[in-house]
Amino acid sequence: MKFRKDKDITKFIGISLCAILAGIIIILFIEPVSVFGFILILGGLIGLIIGLSVATKPKCDLIEDERSVRVREKAGYSAFIAMLLIATMIVLLRMLKLSPSLTPSIELTDGVRNIWILVVWIFITFRWYYNKTGE
Repeated sequence: MKFRKDKDITKFIGISLCAILAGIIIILFIEPVSVFGFILILGGLIGLIIGLSVATKPKCDLIEDERSVRVREKAGYSAFIAMLLIATMIVLLRMLKLSPSLTPSIELTDGVRNIWILVVWIFITFRWYYNKTGE
């Protein structure tokens, strides 16, 4: 199996290996075992697997055609508009106090995280839909 050794692949694999090393150092030297170290190790392993799988493919296989670029741009734009609508509805409901579920006890980070997860799923759905319709 032949590996590509261009600077993009080596930089990506190097960052993945540094994340694994940083995670191991955090786990070894921080007394209460930190979840952040395990997350770094897991992220580094995933990055290393992705980097090695991309390194085995020829560079010409990774070039996108115009249709896939257009589908991704359209899905991203649609997901951004959906995120703006969702955030506006949440702010308006909170201001008008129409929704008792949006009480101040909910942390801002929880709301941002939930909106982020929702927008990622909207983006994936729009990308699937635009690929299926052929637009």
